[in-house]
Amino acid sequence: VETVVREERRAFAYADVVNILRRSPQRRDPPCLYLPRCGGCPWQHLTYGAQLHAKHEIVREHLRRIAGLDVPVAPPLPSPREFGYRQRLKLRVERRAVGFYAAGSHTLVPVEHCLLGARPVDAAIAWAADLVGAVRCAVRRIEVIGCGDGSDDVVMAGEVEGAWVRDDGRRCAAWRAAHPGVAGLMLSGRGWQRVWGDLRVSVSPEPELSLLVHAGSFTQVNPAANQLLVRTVLRLVDPGPDLRVLDLYAGAGNFSLPLARRGATVLAVEQNPRSAADGTANARQLGLAQWRVRCARAERAIEGIVAAGEHFDVAILDPPRRGAAAVLAPLMTLAPPRIVYVSCDPATLARDLRVLAARYRIDRVQPVDMFPHTYHVETVVRASKRSGG
Repeated sequence: VETVVREERRAFAYADVVNILRRSPQRRDPPCLYLPRCGGCPWQHLTYGAQLHAKHEIVREHLRRIAGLDVPVAPPLPSPREFGYRQRLKLRVERRAVGFYAAGSHTLVPVEHCLLGARPVDAAIAWAADLVGAVRCAVRRIEVIGCGDGSDDVVMAGEVEGAWVRDDGRRCAAWRAAHPGVAGLMLSGRGWQRVWGDLRVSVSPEPELSLLVHAGSFTQVNPAANQLLVRTVLRLVDPGPDLRVLDLYAGAGNFSLPLARRGATVLAVEQNPRSAADGTANARQLGLAQWRVRCARAERAIEGIVAAGEHFDVAILDPPRRGAAAVLAPLMTLAPPRIVYVSCDPATLARDLRVLAARYRIDRVQPVDMFPHTYHVETVVRASKRSGG
């Protein structure tokens, strides 16, 4: 390739490709009309097999370089769907247009469709644009969420800059009447929130399990790949009636409710009150008395758990992108025999595993491709406490 360097740093540089001199057999023409301007799918020019190989190398290299771990990394589990897999799309808004940012910038690329969106979600992009044009308040982001369970309905949640405009209540009601496929709408700004309809969506961590969660609760964007993720965690935890599990960053129970269904006694820790309430409601609906939740920040909760002298057989970590550094010290004091770490960022995963490796043996690394056509990769790691550790 011919490139032009646009920014140099001490250890690396950013460059733009201006001409491809020889095409790789792994290169393809991206099917998306908005590429290369749109920054949402930077890997669409790679065949899917090449993407999986690259993600395998990313995980392996981060563990080796940052954590100092030379451990086997299993090939990534591919997403069951290469396109149309996203049950949630977060759209940016500028000058009443909706779209995604261009790569490495805050320049909006207006879109009418997204190949990654599931069919109902993709179809609702136009409805989101209608809403942004109809209201007077300044919508800055709007998320479209499929209702799941085979439904064509969606829920929309918009973030607004500034105050609520009173007459927008009438405009939102008229917009909903014109778009009956929108089951629920939420607009929120600093210190205020307005809701129309039902904000609950259905998610299925397992094929035979449906959970109801609200739009404000975190759910994985790729439902089919999430089932692979849950199945992987279940296999590494190996739950049974006598197993005591601590689930940190538990969300609405994506892992802990399937574990409780298999007889494990679970303490879920989740700081978002809405997610904790959704998990409680689903546990009650499923009759899972052995599932309980503590609504608190993970680091504060585990400090209290250690002080109370509680014990667990397995701890599950599923932190946000910044990783789990805040809980590692009390977690190593708690010293569960096994830790299953679910990460969406190989760099922070490797940083945290470097700490855990002082007392734990890393015995399983399984990437899962939740995000085809991007460099993001989910990784599940099992760590077992060393004898005498």
